[in-house]
Amino acid sequence: MRFKLTEKGFTLVEMAMVLVLVGILVSLGMGLMGPLMKTAKYTETKETVNAALTSAIGFATTNNRLPTAVEFPTAVRNPRDAWSTALYYIPDANLTTSANGGVCGRKSTGMTVLKCPDAACAVPTSTITDVAMVVVAAAENHNIQTASAAGTVEVYITDLASIDDYATDMTRPEAYDDVVSWLTLNELRIRSGCVGTQLRLVNTDLPSASVTSAYAATVYPDSGVPFSSGGRYRWCVQGALPAGLTALPATTSVNCLTLGEASWGQADTLAFSGTPTAAGTYNLIVFARDNNDSAGANDNIAQRSFVITVNP
Repeated sequence: MRFKLTEKGFTLVEMAMVLVLVGILVSLGMGLMGPLMKTAKYTETKETVNAALTSAIGFATTNNRLPTAVEFPTAVRNPRDAWSTALYYIPDANLTTSANGGVCGRKSTGMTVLKCPDAACAVPTSTITDVAMVVVAAAENHNIQTASAAGTVEVYITDLASIDDYATDMTRPEAYDDVVSWLTLNELRIRSGCVGTQLRLVNTDLPSASVTSAYAATVYPDSGVPFSSGGRYRWCVQGALPAGLTALPATTSVNCLTLGEASWGQADTLAFSGTPTAAGTYNLIVFARDNNDSAGANDNIAQRSFVITVNP
């Protein structure tokens, strides 16, 4: 085989230049891989957190309550983020049991989420009330920095320096990178399929009465958050009863909604009884309230208008 003198290969200088270029391209590729992988893991973690909320909603749909912190890891599809750190689950304590009304019986919670622009969080950019649950992922630093204190969860802007409110795993203030998501009670009620109001009166009308004939009728409540003792609900009747009839509990008012809760009568049901002494038509409004807010006035209150007709 013969070669022409004009045919020649790469020189050492040219080979060196090619190798340098290849090295630069590889270095650039490796530099891009890190951020891309980090972005992919954050996306995966956000999906994991949202999936955990969806799983908790499914649990609530079946049980009328949220899973407890102990039940949470087995109730969700994946209890760990993309960096294999366990998710931190913060439910409202009132919603982890169905005994006090559960998800469908309540209209408020004791948990609030604050969006904080700085470490002091003296002036949050947003306040979300009646939060049902919060799910937190530690993300890249493996350090959960979000915690619940007295029912308030402070969520900071990403990369805010020197933050660590959660000392259970470690105490290491650093740039905030938690992935946090939450659900309000109203959203949870809707997605759990709760039907109607948190408290309602079952009756749609009351039977008519006759003068000199004994009369008895009962108003029945449903759902809500019953009291544990002394009667399951509180009652108030607005309007004038027919002469000869009484209500039990016997609380009446010209404006029940302005009457202090302690003045409402307490019983499982409201009963009308007695013997009417005068014919006529009597318009009443019956109010029932539950124990949704044992420390304040944010109870469920149901009302219904009734007419008692007393025939001659």
